[in-house]
Amino acid sequence: MVRDIFFLGQPSEPATQADLSVGRDLLDTLQANREACVGMAANMIGVKKNIIIVNMGLIDVVMFNPVIISRRGRYETE
Repeated sequence: MVRDIFFLGQPSEPATQADLSVGRDLLDTLQANREACVGMAANMIGVKKNIIIVNMGLIDVVMFNPVIISRRGRYETE
């Protein structure tokens, strides 16, 4: 996984149909790191695209070009 703060801080680009394989790569990477995380973004595997994966209990959900539609206060995490 990428840990370079400079790379992770760069803006990502919109995902396209051609990026479906990145979703599969994220699924594989999340499964391999299940003990350490419940979700990750494409930039964490070296791809600057707007793609994330989140474990929702029984299933893993891949989101392409997700949009935050509401928020409340700050949420800090590591």
